[in-house]
Amino acid sequence: MQTARTRFSHRHLLALCTFLVPLAILAGLGWSELQRTGALAEAALEREGRTFVASAKKAIEQELARYLPPILDESEALLTRNGLVRTSMVMAAQRDHAALRGIVLLDDQMGVVEPALPSYTVNLPLSRALDLGSDNPYREGLQAVDLLLQREQFADATRLLEHLVGKLEVANPRGERAADRSSERRFDLDDTEIVVRYRLATVHLRVGAAGLARTQFENVKRLIQGQQRRRTWTPNPLGLLTELALAELGGPEDRLQLLREIAANRHDSHPDGFLSGLAQRLGATFAAESRDYQEVEELLREESLRATIRSFAAAYEQLMKPFLRYRRTRQPGGEPEPAVMRQVATIHGELALVCVRPATEAEKKQWNCSSVGLYFDLRVILGATFEQFALGNTFALAVLDPDDQPLVPPPTEAPKGYEAPTAEIDGLTLAAYPADPAQLLADAQAARGKRTLLILFLFVTALGGALWSWRSVSREAELASLKVDLVSRVSHELKTPLALVRMYGETLGMGRARDSDQVAEFGSIIARESERLTTLIQRILDFSRQQAGTLTYAPATVDLGELLRQVATTYAPHLESRGVMLIDSLPHGIHVQCDANAAESAIVNLLENAAKYGQEGPEEHEVDLELSRQGDSAIVEVKDRGRGIPAGEHARVFEGFYRATNSGEVRGAGLGLSLVRHFARAHGGEITAMPRDGGGTVMKLSLPIANVASDSAVSKPHDTPL
Repeated sequence: MQTARTRFSHRHLLALCTFLVPLAILAGLGWSELQRTGALAEAALEREGRTFVASAKKAIEQELARYLPPILDESEALLTRNGLVRTSMVMAAQRDHAALRGIVLLDDQMGVVEPALPSYTVNLPLSRALDLGSDNPYREGLQAVDLLLQREQFADATRLLEHLVGKLEVANPRGERAADRSSERRFDLDDTEIVVRYRLATVHLRVGAAGLARTQFENVKRLIQGQQRRRTWTPNPLGLLTELALAELGGPEDRLQLLREIAANRHDSHPDGFLSGLAQRLGATFAAESRDYQEVEELLREESLRATIRSFAAAYEQLMKPFLRYRRTRQPGGEPEPAVMRQVATIHGELALVCVRPATEAEKKQWNCSSVGLYFDLRVILGATFEQFALGNTFALAVLDPDDQPLVPPPTEAPKGYEAPTAEIDGLTLAAYPADPAQLLADAQAARGKRTLLILFLFVTALGGALWSWRSVSREAELASLKVDLVSRVSHELKTPLALVRMYGETLGMGRARDSDQVAEFGSIIARESERLTTLIQRILDFSRQQAGTLTYAPATVDLGELLRQVATTYAPHLESRGVMLIDSLPHGIHVQCDANAAESAIVNLLENAAKYGQEGPEEHEVDLELSRQGDSAIVEVKDRGRGIPAGEHARVFEGFYRATNSGEVRGAGLGLSLVRHFARAHGGEITAMPRDGGGTVMKLSLPIANVASDSAVSKPHDTPL
């Protein structure tokens, strides 16, 4: 038998159920109550969050309703009279309209009508405008001009350019002589002549021939104006550069007039950066003391606003137009289209709000538009409102733009698993997060604290009672099982020696022995089996006292080598009769504090095990008994060449009634090694079993070394195991 089985009676199960069933019911009720309390707290938190979000949304709507209508009405009064840029400047200059950034005009498909967007892009120094293409016959001549200019050979460059102009006048005639030319061919020659004449004009200008330069710039201007009358005309930046050169060659009024045209967006086919650069160059020609300086400053501000409006218009086409068009075309059936549409988007890093109102009849007639869009910096309008709700008493407002980018970031320590109540307004997402998550959780826990503590107290009490009952019942059942197993094992172990004693005793009693030698043999068998019975009974008594906690020892200082030598001398003949040769190595002078009789019994148990579990087959085998000192411990080793102990069972063989799985038919009760371990631990030592190299087992008993000078007395009277 490997381990004692626990047997429960109906009485035991009833006692356990007395605790376990109420415990389960109490645990279920407590869990349900905690869940209900938690759900109520979460529901209350969600209701408060939704109320907070609704309040924030209402405050935003009220602020927009207060701020926007006056600006929309004022734009109707000013737009037809002042135009987009001037109206935007006039209105934005007012303190109450500081959020206004510009105005755009839209068609019925929500596309931008005004300001017109540029039809090409250009990067200075205008490489696109001066590149004639690899197949142009005049390309090599212009490259030669570039080389001469790099060497500052201006006269040679001028002569070469004039030669190219002469060739172009022949190849590209005007008037009636050009009737037979195809429009495509004439267009290519016009582009070439424009470039050549523009280069010639710049060379004249560089050497100080202003009159000649003006003549060539005017020729360039006429050629570009001729192109403008053709349907295939594409805006040419050289045209505007020519206008700039003529203005600079003219008087202040010419430069001021060109600056007015740029600010008024009359050159809207050109890119904004190009126009802004020209405007800055024109403005730099006016001194601060000039009478036109104030107007120039105003025009430069107007130009800057014009560029801003056009930049917004380009972004609007990509980011906002699809949403507004969808809202207009997908208006739910039966619902009237809103008079004013609003949409929010992040443009150039700023949060822009576009308000679209219907165009007035005058605006439709003047610009052929359907709607007017005013765009604002939303942070300027709602900054105070955001701050008002950003740090509430219970909740904090988080605001996300249409791309889910945080405008007002949420708290960094939101409760785990918290789902923020949200609301949307014009593309913005409003979300409510606890302003102080830690305090909120603390308040929620405090609300159910007493109930939780009460439930936990009852639960712990019931659990403690159940565990105590389980322990008691388990111990009682285990003891009962041990009693049954002990009776069964002892009965089995006593049966064989008693049967032998009875058989040989009856044989001698009936006088059936053949001679005196057989009588002596039968007597020795009876004596040996009687000794076996005595040893078994003593072990059973010792084990019962060990389990009851009454097995004690009388330690004294002994020379362990001398004690082991006496055991070896006494027990060697018994081992030899069983075919075991005992080989000892027992030095003197190793003293320990132990019960001598108990130590002798422990060593005999180890030698007995080594003899019993020898290898099957050989008639003789050796057992080594060795003593050594290792540090502060005396080490006794019993080494055999027996069948060994299976892996995983080296520690279990010291448990009461446990026998190794390979013990086979060898008789034994499984008590000897348990008593040896009790002896070792009672004296501050330990017993371990290890496999031996080459086969067999090593039993290693360690005991602490005694101080011979101070430990010479014998302890109190004791019970001594055999």
